[in-house]
Amino acid sequence: MNPDVRGGMNTPARFLLIWIVFACLIGSQAAWAGAAADYVTGAQIDRSTPESSLAFFIKATNEIRDDMEFFKKKREETNSWWYPQPTDEERKRIDFLMYEIIDSMDLSGVPEWSHDTVGAETALMIRTIMRLAKVDPTTPLRKLKDDLWVVPGTYLQIGKIASGMRMGDYTFTAETVANTPYLYAKVIDRKPKTEFNAYKFYTESPGGIMPPAFAGPIFKLPSFWHEAYDTNTVWQWSLFGLTLILLFLAPWLLTRLMPEGPWRVFIFSALTMFFAKFGNVAAIDWGSLTSRGAVVGSIIYSIVFYLSLSLAVFMLSELVANNYSNFSRLNPKNVDASVIRLLCRVVGVCGALGIIIMGLNTAGFPVIGIVAGLGVGGLAFALAAKPTLENLLAGVIIYMDKSIYVGDYIESKDIEGRVEEIGMRSTRLRGRDGTLISITNSELSEKIIRNKTRKISHPAETEDAPAG
Repeated sequence: MNPDVRGGMNTPARFLLIWIVFACLIGSQAAWAGAAADYVTGAQIDRSTPESSLAFFIKATNEIRDDMEFFKKKREETNSWWYPQPTDEERKRIDFLMYEIIDSMDLSGVPEWSHDTVGAETALMIRTIMRLAKVDPTTPLRKLKDDLWVVPGTYLQIGKIASGMRMGDYTFTAETVANTPYLYAKVIDRKPKTEFNAYKFYTESPGGIMPPAFAGPIFKLPSFWHEAYDTNTVWQWSLFGLTLILLFLAPWLLTRLMPEGPWRVFIFSALTMFFAKFGNVAAIDWGSLTSRGAVVGSIIYSIVFYLSLSLAVFMLSELVANNYSNFSRLNPKNVDASVIRLLCRVVGVCGALGIIIMGLNTAGFPVIGIVAGLGVGGLAFALAAKPTLENLLAGVIIYMDKSIYVGDYIESKDIEGRVEEIGMRSTRLRGRDGTLISITNSELSEKIIRNKTRKISHPAETEDAPAG
């Protein structure tokens, strides 16, 4: 490899290292469960009966609502540019309560990636519905049938988990979680306008249950920016739109001046991953985008992220396959180098497909049905591509048999020439008259080949095998 090429690879190599570190960092997600594990309550949460589960839910959501209202009033009193923050002990308590509140609902019908946000929204809406129905921990529940109860004055149902690790626990049913937005919309007009609305505050404020310190300037924006459309305000929709523009425009602008090739595609996919992750954090986590906006945004960010990650993995395998000979002493056209290139590409394709399947599973798509469909489709594709697969397998046999190498002079009944390249589909020879001969691997593997270069009496050259 000449010095120019070796020098030109320094920057991409450094970018590759940065991408690997970034991929490791974004792979780890902070969860409320970590904070909850550090918080010692000194009390056992009882969900063995519908009454005890409801009593804990009411007590915990009341406490969360009081905390939200307290810090909101504290900010209004000080009119500070920084939103007041709870102490470490208070934050652990809040995180613990929210973790257990979300655990009080059956979220099996909700995609896994949205459990926290949907759980928090649903909990605040359920508590508002029960406050308007004047439900308290002593309110008797009405039994509908075995292991299913309803909260009087509402359509909220509490049922028993029949299987799994939480078998025997009573939680709000999956049907109740799905219907809560509709039930909330029917009763919210009865809520006094002056009373603090925890759900409205949560959906229209930056961050989670407790807004971050940098949320202060958001509350100082003119009233226009706080007008709500479909549970989200103008500033939230604007932030969402800005992150989408960055997602689809920034990677192209940052790579448009790079030369065409695998490095450009790899860097483009890595940048797209970064902006997809940034958009999800900025619009949904920091901007607290909710309802349909959060669903659409999460799906877009998730699909783009996993597609970009799969493309990056595939291009990484291509870069390794194409540049392996630069880091080794192998001839880039010989059999061993070809086998390594093949293995790198196979690993890259399998890794990319695995990431796509993982992304579909995370987004809530029926992966089992998709995989079964891919199996049937793969069989149909294999039948249609039978000649190509035969050549590919024959090429593997030639690699493993090592009967010919690049540079060998071979002869058969109807072909003769020096081997220039052994590819995945065909092998190329240079004839005596200088013409290029291409023969498919399946056809070559069936012929009787005489390798004149390996003739014992003349190991390097014979009169029948002219110098290349």
